[in-house]
Amino acid sequence: MTTTPDRAPDAHSRVLPLVADSGNRQLLEEWLDGHPTYEVVELADSIHETDFDICIIDRGAFEEHLDALQTKKSAAAPVLLPYLLLVPKSEQEIIDTDAGQLADNVVVDTIDEVVTLPMQQAELHWRLSALLRLRENSLTLREREQELERQVDLFQKAQDIADVGAWEYDARADKLWWTEEVYRIHGLSEDTDVSPDLSLQQYHPEDRPVIEDAFEAAVEEGEQYDVEVRLIDADDNQRWVRTRGEPQFRDGDLARVRGTIQDITERKEREHDLQRIKQAVESAGHSIFITDTDGTIEYANPAFEELTGFTPADVEGETPHVLNSGEMPAGYFDDLWSTIQAGDVWEEEIVNRRKNGETYTAIQTIAPVTDGDDIHAFVAVQDDITERKEREETLTRRTEAIDEAPVGIGIADPNRPDNPLIYVNNAFVEMTGYQREEVLDENCRFLQGEDTDPGRVADIREAIDSQRPVSAELRNYRKDGSEFWNRLDIAPVKDSNGDVVNWIGFQQDVTERKQRQEQLAVLDRVLRHNLRNDMNLVRGLAETIQSKAEGEIMTFAGEIIDTSDELLELTEKERQITTLLREEPSHEELDICECLQQVVSELTSEYPDAVITLDCPDAVTAQATVRLNQAIGELVTNAIIHNDSATPDVTVTATQVDGTVRIEISDDGPEIPEMEQQLLTGESAQTPLSHGSGLGLWLVKLIIARSNGTILVSGNPQAGNTVGIELQR
Repeated sequence: MTTTPDRAPDAHSRVLPLVADSGNRQLLEEWLDGHPTYEVVELADSIHETDFDICIIDRGAFEEHLDALQTKKSAAAPVLLPYLLLVPKSEQEIIDTDAGQLADNVVVDTIDEVVTLPMQQAELHWRLSALLRLRENSLTLREREQELERQVDLFQKAQDIADVGAWEYDARADKLWWTEEVYRIHGLSEDTDVSPDLSLQQYHPEDRPVIEDAFEAAVEEGEQYDVEVRLIDADDNQRWVRTRGEPQFRDGDLARVRGTIQDITERKEREHDLQRIKQAVESAGHSIFITDTDGTIEYANPAFEELTGFTPADVEGETPHVLNSGEMPAGYFDDLWSTIQAGDVWEEEIVNRRKNGETYTAIQTIAPVTDGDDIHAFVAVQDDITERKEREETLTRRTEAIDEAPVGIGIADPNRPDNPLIYVNNAFVEMTGYQREEVLDENCRFLQGEDTDPGRVADIREAIDSQRPVSAELRNYRKDGSEFWNRLDIAPVKDSNGDVVNWIGFQQDVTERKQRQEQLAVLDRVLRHNLRNDMNLVRGLAETIQSKAEGEIMTFAGEIIDTSDELLELTEKERQITTLLREEPSHEELDICECLQQVVSELTSEYPDAVITLDCPDAVTAQATVRLNQAIGELVTNAIIHNDSATPDVTVTATQVDGTVRIEISDDGPEIPEMEQQLLTGESAQTPLSHGSGLGLWLVKLIIARSNGTILVSGNPQAGNTVGIELQR
């Protein structure tokens, strides 16, 4: 080797000079030792145990160490471990021959560079630098490959653990690529030809606009997105997914959108369940608080604050001792703690203290929260029974007073099965013949018998189910089997929250009154029957006289006929009023328009000369008795027959405002007499010298009163009258 000036080094490297020729070896080692970028490496016990970055070798050493060099090179792959072979110019044919141990295939597989000697040191440095750069590149590439393998492996594991899939949309090629997990989430096989449209169509119709807008914003505006939406997979299963998208640009243009999609159905379901549980606890009417195993309060719901006056912030970190009223007996709390710490449930009454110092009584249930055999917390539920306790005490005090009341009284408890009697007074015992011990804890239906009206019993049951008062007269039976008529009034007893805590019933023996009513009803039928028969006879005789007489006699006969008709009509009105008075009042939700249309249709046929106009919007309803159309018909009929015009004009309108319905009957006839106006509106009492003559108006007033309505009468600006009826919707 000849010496030439060195060039600047490219890198610091370890060089193994494996040269059999001693002269060349000495020159090579001296040059390497003097070069600032190279470090000479001594051959260890074997090539395998020697660490180096590049090996310089001559033919003799190559032939001696060929197998070891090949093994070392293979072990380093894919990182390049370069070998530089020095060949004297006289032996240059080695690189051209296929014969011998250094055949081309061996050289090519093992040797990376062959140089001929003699050579300049600068050329050697250049050759070494080039090979070392190749090695450095291979090292960098290997590190990148290893990092990529590590990332791919980590991503695959993360995907498997978290059910996360990755996807990429190539904006330039308009192509979509999915990982295996994305196909699984969509329920599609991996050979499916996917596209953005296919993916978007699988989202829930209600959520599709969300993901469409997000993806469009990513493509058009370069905006990232992260949304949680519902997806319907290919098997029609609904999933919740979290999908993210990140636009990526090249040279200022969108190149791709990369993102992930994760099945979060279980999390959503857990969140939904937890939210429902939280809402249930937050909305619970009972006071609820949770403590740790040491009794320290960790949570209290809004009802706790309502009951105790302590806010959650007041008691969190405290123990339930803040509620201690000092009124519980000795040993109470010891028993409580020993019970719940043993894993059992405690349920007892407790008197506690509110924040303002007042006491309250509650039913307290405390249950341990366990995981296997371990207790993690305690949950306490308090039901405030203060008012109930006070009512029980008040009821006890009042019992002595109502025991001697002149009417039968019974009290039932709806919070017990079959709503049994829990109290009856002395008058009840006397009226029914049953002793207290025979009826307490029994439903009062034992008073019913063979001839008890099942319809009225059903009405009572419906009223109780609807928690409203009810009155009825029933045929009941005493213990000895004898019948009696029972006037029964039942009413719910409610607490301050509006909850029914008891039913109280008042019973009166009205057998004698019922018998009198039946006798009066018979008398009424007989009188009406006889009056109708006699008036028909009088009318018939008057018609005979009218047909044969002339002058005043014929006129008088006509007046007798008209008067007979009026009296017959009066008996019919009396029958209707009597029937109505004997009926139990009841209300229904009536279609007012349908009712008015029926009335107008019937009277238009009966009075063809009259003009009856109806103005009623759709869906007008009101609470009234089913006889409402009878009252409306009576008013419209009066407006027609008391009109002097040949073509009476009557207008019927209905309007609804807020909670009321107003029905108006307007006419163009003479003013309604003041006495009859007062009869309708109830503005004056009837006396022997001042009374309305028309039973029809009495019937109208009675029907409207039973409908809980009111009647107003006014004059029209031009002429005529307007009768208004107001009903509750």
